[in-house]
Amino acid sequence: MRMSDVFKLAFKALRDRKLRSLLTILGIMVGSAIILALIASSSGLSAGIQTQVERLGANTLTVSSARQFFAGGGQTTFQLSQQDVNTIRSFQGISDVIPYYSRGATISFGSSSIQGMLIGVETSALFKMYNGLSMYSGSLPDSYDPSAAAVGYAIAFPTGSSDQLTLNQMVSISLGGSTGSLVFLVKGILSQYGSVMFSNIDDTVFISLQSAELLLKTQYFSGLYVITNTPEDVTTVQQKIESYYGTQVRVMSAGAMLSSIESITSQMTVFLGSIGGVSLFVAAVGITNTMFVSVMERTREIGILKALGYRPRQIMGMFLSEAILSGVLGGVGGTILGYALSFIIGGALPMSGGFGPPGQTRSSTAFTPVFTPELIAFSLLFPIGVAVLAGLYPAWRASRMNAVVALKYE
Repeated sequence: MRMSDVFKLAFKALRDRKLRSLLTILGIMVGSAIILALIASSSGLSAGIQTQVERLGANTLTVSSARQFFAGGGQTTFQLSQQDVNTIRSFQGISDVIPYYSRGATISFGSSSIQGMLIGVETSALFKMYNGLSMYSGSLPDSYDPSAAAVGYAIAFPTGSSDQLTLNQMVSISLGGSTGSLVFLVKGILSQYGSVMFSNIDDTVFISLQSAELLLKTQYFSGLYVITNTPEDVTTVQQKIESYYGTQVRVMSAGAMLSSIESITSQMTVFLGSIGGVSLFVAAVGITNTMFVSVMERTREIGILKALGYRPRQIMGMFLSEAILSGVLGGVGGTILGYALSFIIGGALPMSGGFGPPGQTRSSTAFTPVFTPELIAFSLLFPIGVAVLAGLYPAWRASRMNAVVALKYE
């Protein structure tokens, strides 16, 4: 018997038992899809964070004020000032300390209104803070110009809007929690960049540090960027800052955050991946059960085939082909479903963070799943392997059936 005929008979057998076959294939699809989606999503998450770490630099720390709570229900927030900048600069192993102000803001021009961030920072330090950042057009605002600003790419060219910002155009900025608005002249537009430490640079307006101090009417910074001499100095400097300030500040390093998130995602992947494994195990039990029932229902057919001269190897191949076909359909369907599911997971698990203290509006970003040829091959072939193992024993039982007994079966 030709191989094509074997699989035609297998397909007919599955079609004759539509509901039973559909449920079995669906179990394979679910297990395969969950495993593919989780591996692709966790790989995309790690790759996305690694990209952000590289943009910020492995030798960069962020220092922000920590909110402290008391037994009586009160709370206080330590505030960072220029004195803290000078103190931290005096520690060994530090190349630079860059203070910044940040506020959630609504940026408006023309008919467009965008939720983003207003960042006040020494503008000459922007390219030092963000590796690879460049100007799309214009230049960075002067440190002493209180009315000038540089805007992110997504603000200048908002998605779904015909409005576009040009140089020397005015933008109106409403700060979160305040009334009224501030007006700035656009001196520069930054090139498309993306997220850094989960804060989207493309949705940010940058003004000078002095301008932010005047406009926000405060001398206390939202946080500090601390740049060490080398990546090896990060741990030592972090320990010095934490030892000096205790629980008054939060110190984060991009590398440590990457390690923590990778640890969490790997644990989540193992846990949820085990659920996918259980689904495949249940599907394997379903295949075994389906094939045992199929062997019982087709006992007389097996007897007739043996009487016609079919060898045990051919009969075993006929039944095993049903399991293989179930695995193929489940693997292909699971790969397609897992591909779609991975993008849903990537969009449903945004990582938020950014410049400001707790409770402040922040940007968020989702991560694009990563698919490799090895992962796709695994998603297609693993369900087939599970199906073959599940169908092996029932197929062997069918091939060893006595022809006379099978013909007498009612």
